[in-house]
Amino acid sequence: MTGEGAPRGRRARFAAWYRDQDSGVKAAVIGFAGAVVAALIGAAAALAVTLIGSGDGGDAAVPPTGASTPADAVAPGPVPEPPATGPGTAGTTDAPSSPVSAPSSPASAPSSPASVPSSPAPAPEPTPVPPAPQARERWSGTLVLDGSAGVRGWFLDPVPPGRAPVGDLAVREPGQVYGNALAAWGGSAPPSREQCAELLHTRPGQRQLDVRVGDRGCLRTEAGRIGVFEVTAVPDPDHLTVAVTVWQLPS
Repeated sequence: MTGEGAPRGRRARFAAWYRDQDSGVKAAVIGFAGAVVAALIGAAAALAVTLIGSGDGGDAAVPPTGASTPADAVAPGPVPEPPATGPGTAGTTDAPSSPVSAPSSPASAPSSPASVPSSPAPAPEPTPVPPAPQARERWSGTLVLDGSAGVRGWFLDPVPPGRAPVGDLAVREPGQVYGNALAAWGGSAPPSREQCAELLHTRPGQRQLDVRVGDRGCLRTEAGRIGVFEVTAVPDPDHLTVAVTVWQLPS
């Protein structure tokens, strides 16, 4: 009885003391009591684990049944080897470890500007050559060469031409004309000034021509002018009718 009364008296004194303390002291007492209880529970649990492990022999590392095992405590198993791949292995679907890029097709590769052949530059258009200026006529008309008179011909430099004993074109005898420089023209069309000038240059020194109706000839006047004539009629042996054109001297 004496032993039970002493603890009971201590508890009563502690209770009376606890009631007289402020809230801070009470919180500290409760925290201390909770720490002591937690320490006792932890010690009891460790003791139980030690006793169970010593009774089972080598299974001390295995946690008790019903205890949760942390995920990182599981021992990793052996890593499975990858299936063998090779040209003789059937059913393999693994891609090669280092992919080899297939060469791009020349048709699908974009062509660089340097590989595109440049189109040739258009040829410059030839500069048009202006046509040669047409020779200007100085005089054109019809003349009668009269072999029965003292003046048989004409001076062809004046405009209009003037009568002359012989001049630049005259009738010498029946069917024949005479002048300073003459050349027969055999073309089907009347010659140009340039054609007559070339013809007279290749046949210099000729001063008379035998003619009949329809014949043409080139002439050069005393002043150097170029002309052309055509026999249009022969009324009689002493007379010839001619159509004459004389061009200006080149400027």
